[in-house]
Amino acid sequence: MIRALVLDVDGVLTDGGVILDGEEGETKRFHARDGVGIKLAQTAGWRVLFLTARHSPAARRRAEELGAEWAMGVAAKESYLERWLGNAAIPWSDVAFMGDDLQDLSALRRVGWPIAVADAVLEVRSAARHVTTRTGGAGAVREAVEWLLDQEHRRESTVEAFLSRSEGFGVGREEHGGGN
Repeated sequence: MIRALVLDVDGVLTDGGVILDGEEGETKRFHARDGVGIKLAQTAGWRVLFLTARHSPAARRRAEELGAEWAMGVAAKESYLERWLGNAAIPWSDVAFMGDDLQDLSALRRVGWPIAVADAVLEVRSAARHVTTRTGGAGAVREAVEWLLDQEHRRESTVEAFLSRSEGFGVGREEHGGGN
Protein backbone atom coordinates (compact mmCIF):
# COMPACT_ATOMS: atom_id res chain seq x y z
CA MET A 1 0.00 0.00 0.00
CA ILE A 2 1.40 3.37 -0.98
CA ARG A 3 1.42 5.93 1.82
CA ALA A 4 3.93 8.51 0.61
CA LEU A 5 5.05 10.03 -2.68
CA VAL A 6 8.50 11.63 -2.62
CA LEU A 7 9.49 13.81 -5.55
CA ASP A 8 12.84 15.18 -6.58
CA VAL A 9 12.36 18.68 -7.99
CA ASP A 10 14.90 19.52 -10.71
CA GLY A 11 14.45 17.03 -13.53
CA VAL A 12 11.23 15.54 -12.15
CA LEU A 13 8.85 18.40 -11.35
CA THR A 14 10.78 20.60 -13.77
CA ASP A 15 12.69 19.96 -16.98
CA GLY A 16 15.93 20.23 -15.04
CA GLY A 17 16.77 23.69 -16.31
CA VAL A 18 17.51 26.44 -13.82
CA ILE A 19 17.13 30.05 -14.91
CA LEU A 20 19.13 32.43 -12.74
CA ASP A 21 18.41 36.16 -13.02
CA GLY A 22 21.94 37.34 -12.24
CA GLU A 23 21.02 38.36 -8.70
CA GLU A 24 19.65 35.83 -6.25
CA GLY A 25 16.45 34.99 -8.11
CA GLU A 26 15.62 31.72 -9.75
CA THR A 27 12.83 30.77 -12.13
CA LYS A 28 11.33 27.30 -12.56
CA ARG A 29 8.54 26.07 -14.78
CA PHE A 30 6.08 23.53 -13.35
CA HIS A 31 3.51 21.56 -15.35
CA ALA A 32 -0.11 22.10 -14.28
CA ARG A 33 -0.97 18.41 -14.83
CA ASP A 34 1.68 17.46 -12.30
CA GLY A 35 -0.15 19.71 -9.83
CA VAL A 36 -3.36 17.79 -10.43
CA GLY A 37 -1.40 14.55 -10.07
CA ILE A 38 -0.18 15.70 -6.67
CA LYS A 39 -3.75 16.56 -5.66
CA LEU A 40 -4.82 13.07 -6.80
CA ALA A 41 -2.08 11.55 -4.62
CA GLN A 42 -3.30 13.57 -1.65
CA THR A 43 -6.88 12.55 -2.38
CA ALA A 44 -5.68 8.93 -2.22
CA GLY A 45 -4.36 9.68 1.28
CA TRP A 46 -0.67 9.81 0.41
CA ARG A 47 1.75 12.25 2.01
CA VAL A 48 3.63 14.18 -0.67
CA LEU A 49 7.16 15.46 -0.12
CA PHE A 50 9.28 17.61 -2.44
CA LEU A 51 12.89 16.61 -1.67
CA THR A 52 15.71 18.52 -3.33
CA ALA A 53 19.38 19.26 -2.84
CA ARG A 54 18.92 22.84 -4.04
CA HIS A 55 17.50 25.74 -2.08
CA SER A 56 14.66 26.97 -4.25
CA PRO A 57 12.03 29.54 -3.25
CA ALA A 58 10.11 28.65 -6.43
CA ALA A 59 9.92 24.97 -5.47
CA ARG A 60 8.94 25.84 -1.90
CA ARG A 61 6.16 28.11 -3.20
CA ARG A 62 4.87 25.37 -5.51
CA ALA A 63 4.88 22.83 -2.67
CA GLU A 64 3.00 25.23 -0.42
CA GLU A 65 0.45 26.01 -3.15
CA LEU A 66 -0.27 22.31 -3.47
CA GLY A 67 -0.24 21.54 0.24
CA ALA A 68 2.82 19.30 -0.10
CA GLU A 69 5.63 18.98 2.41
CA TRP A 70 9.08 20.12 1.33
CA ALA A 71 12.71 19.71 2.31
CA MET A 72 15.43 21.70 0.54
CA GLY A 73 19.18 21.72 0.68
CA VAL A 74 19.15 17.97 1.35
CA ALA A 75 22.21 16.36 -0.22
CA ALA A 76 21.78 13.04 1.64
CA LYS A 77 18.25 12.16 0.56
CA GLU A 78 18.28 8.61 1.93
CA SER A 79 19.34 9.80 5.39
CA TYR A 80 16.69 12.51 5.40
CA LEU A 81 14.02 10.00 4.37
CA GLU A 82 15.14 7.59 7.08
CA ARG A 83 14.22 10.22 9.69
CA TRP A 84 11.10 11.51 7.89
CA LEU A 85 9.66 8.03 7.38
CA GLY A 86 10.55 7.02 10.94
CA ASN A 87 8.72 10.03 12.35
CA ALA A 88 5.69 9.22 10.18
CA ALA A 89 5.84 5.46 10.92
CA ILE A 90 5.85 4.71 7.19
CA PRO A 91 7.89 1.71 6.00
CA TRP A 92 10.15 2.09 2.96
CA SER A 93 8.01 -0.47 1.14
CA ASP A 94 5.04 1.95 1.21
CA VAL A 95 6.96 4.79 -0.46
CA ALA A 96 7.02 5.84 -4.09
CA PHE A 97 10.11 7.90 -4.94
CA MET A 98 10.51 9.63 -8.27
CA GLY A 99 13.97 10.68 -9.42
CA ASP A 100 16.13 11.42 -12.43
CA ASP A 101 19.81 11.60 -11.49
CA LEU A 102 22.56 9.92 -9.50
CA GLN A 103 21.84 11.69 -6.20
CA ASP A 104 18.45 9.92 -6.17
CA LEU A 105 19.84 6.37 -6.49
CA SER A 106 20.31 5.47 -2.84
CA ALA A 107 16.71 6.40 -1.98
CA LEU A 108 15.34 4.78 -5.14
CA ARG A 109 17.03 1.52 -4.20
CA ARG A 110 15.28 1.45 -0.79
CA VAL A 111 11.69 2.36 -1.61
CA GLY A 112 9.02 -0.10 -2.64
CA TRP A 113 7.99 1.96 -5.66
CA PRO A 114 11.03 3.49 -7.43
CA ILE A 115 10.07 5.56 -10.47
CA ALA A 116 12.24 7.31 -13.05
CA VAL A 117 11.27 9.97 -15.56
CA ALA A 118 11.82 9.10 -19.23
CA ASP A 119 14.92 11.28 -19.51
CA ALA A 120 16.55 10.06 -16.29
CA VAL A 121 20.15 8.86 -16.42
CA LEU A 122 20.67 5.18 -17.24
CA GLU A 123 21.50 4.16 -13.66
CA VAL A 124 18.23 5.64 -12.37
CA ARG A 125 16.14 4.10 -15.14
CA SER A 126 17.78 0.73 -14.40
CA ALA A 127 16.89 0.99 -10.68
CA ALA A 128 13.27 1.94 -11.36
CA ARG A 129 10.26 -0.30 -11.14
CA HIS A 130 8.53 2.04 -13.60
CA VAL A 131 9.89 4.54 -16.13
CA THR A 132 7.44 7.16 -17.36
CA THR A 133 6.97 7.93 -21.03
CA ARG A 134 6.98 11.65 -20.22
CA THR A 135 10.08 13.62 -19.35
CA GLY A 136 10.62 15.66 -16.20
CA GLY A 137 8.55 18.84 -16.12
CA ALA A 138 6.24 17.57 -18.88
CA GLY A 139 3.57 15.75 -16.88
CA ALA A 140 5.69 12.79 -15.71
CA VAL A 141 4.50 13.13 -12.10
CA ARG A 142 0.85 12.95 -13.17
CA GLU A 143 1.63 9.90 -15.30
CA ALA A 144 3.39 8.22 -12.38
CA VAL A 145 0.56 8.94 -9.95
CA GLU A 146 -1.97 7.47 -12.36
CA TRP A 147 0.24 4.40 -12.82
CA LEU A 148 0.55 3.97 -9.04
CA LEU A 149 -3.21 4.33 -8.59
CA ASP A 150 -3.70 1.70 -11.29
CA GLN A 151 -1.39 -0.68 -9.41
CA GLU A 152 -3.65 -0.37 -6.37
CA HIS A 153 -6.84 -0.49 -8.47
CA ARG A 154 -7.80 2.91 -7.05
CA ARG A 155 -7.60 5.25 -10.02
CA GLU A 156 -11.32 5.51 -10.79
CA SER A 157 -12.39 5.93 -7.16
CA THR A 158 -9.64 8.49 -6.51
CA VAL A 159 -10.57 10.53 -9.58
CA GLU A 160 -14.24 10.49 -8.49
CA ALA A 161 -13.27 11.60 -4.98
CA PHE A 162 -11.08 14.35 -6.44
CA LEU A 163 -13.90 15.58 -8.68
CA SER A 164 -16.33 15.70 -5.77
CA ARG A 165 -14.04 17.92 -3.67
CA SER A 166 -14.90 21.58 -3.93
CA GLU A 167 -11.25 22.70 -3.89
CA GLY A 168 -10.15 20.05 -6.38
CA PHE A 169 -9.55 22.33 -9.32
CA GLY A 170 -7.81 25.34 -7.87
CA VAL A 171 -5.59 26.96 -5.37
CA GLY A 172 -6.31 30.34 -3.92
CA ARG A 173 -9.50 32.34 -4.13
CA GLU A 174 -11.93 33.26 -6.83
CA GLU A 175 -11.26 36.60 -8.47
CA HIS A 176 -13.30 38.75 -10.83
CA GLY A 177 -12.29 41.79 -12.81
CA GLY A 178 -14.21 44.69 -14.32
CA GLY A 179 -17.70 44.36 -15.70
CA ASN A 180 -21.00 44.53 -13.94
